[in-house]
Amino acid sequence: MNPLAKKLTTAVLCVTALTSPLFMSGCSFSKIANGVQQGAQKASQEDVKVFNNYIKAVGDFNSHTVRFGYAIGPDIQKLREGQHLTSFMAPHFDSLQKNLQAAKDAGVPYDDMKEPLDNVLAVLKDIVPVASELDTYYQTNSYQADNYAKEQQLGPKYVQLYDQFYAAYNQLDAVIHKHNTENQQAHLKELKDSGKKNAAAVQEVHLRLTALLDGFEEGKQIDVNAANQELQGIMDVSSTVTSPEYNSAKDSLNTTIGRVRTFLGDQSADHYNDMIESYNRFIGSLNRLDMDKLDK
Repeated sequence: MNPLAKKLTTAVLCVTALTSPLFMSGCSFSKIANGVQQGAQKASQEDVKVFNNYIKAVGDFNSHTVRFGYAIGPDIQKLREGQHLTSFMAPHFDSLQKNLQAAKDAGVPYDDMKEPLDNVLAVLKDIVPVASELDTYYQTNSYQADNYAKEQQLGPKYVQLYDQFYAAYNQLDAVIHKHNTENQQAHLKELKDSGKKNAAAVQEVHLRLTALLDGFEEGKQIDVNAANQELQGIMDVSSTVTSPEYNSAKDSLNTTIGRVRTFLGDQSADHYNDMIESYNRFIGSLNRLDMDKLDK
């Protein structure tokens, strides 16, 4: 996988993993997740809180990685190519290590999370000190004193660990996303069964938009016509929501759909990241919704 593709894959993790309990973003236990578990009875309240620790951990990590991808991506690419750096930015490996370890200490809610979680923590144990040493090295301009000697020593090691990390991390993120999606789908069914049309429409919009963006990362050529048809379908569902409580989120959705269409027209890295950031802002607006008010 080339560095640019890896950068975009990292950005996609923002899509799949930047989730508060059952919506996307890096928030803590929310009213939305509370409603999901009460309605679907998929897990205990305590299990939900434990799972949210992981969602918060990967959400914060992905958010930082996407926001500063303009620096993280070129830095790893230059080190990979043996080029010299004068500044350095890595993903927040140290914070992720701290947060994932704390989450593990609180419990692992799904058995299939255990092995990928341990694999990620194992690589983090190695990469955190290397990234920290490189950060200090460039922050203090030590490369000027030793003529890049430490960079030549640590750069290849960092690149190797970086690749090992994402090989492990992508697997953990996929498992978290799988369980998160299952709970969201259970929530949608519960909302429909209980006759909450507005809330069900909002949840459907979220699921369909997430699935669409997930599909952009399957390594296949994007069917632009089909994607635009799905965007129209999402807008049609969104337009059925009659509650004024949804107005702000609807405006954010429309902006996001515009960014998606811009990306479909010109599938550049910049347009991709604009789309992801806009998507996350939309999800943030959903997290601020009181779902119970949508059908009152």
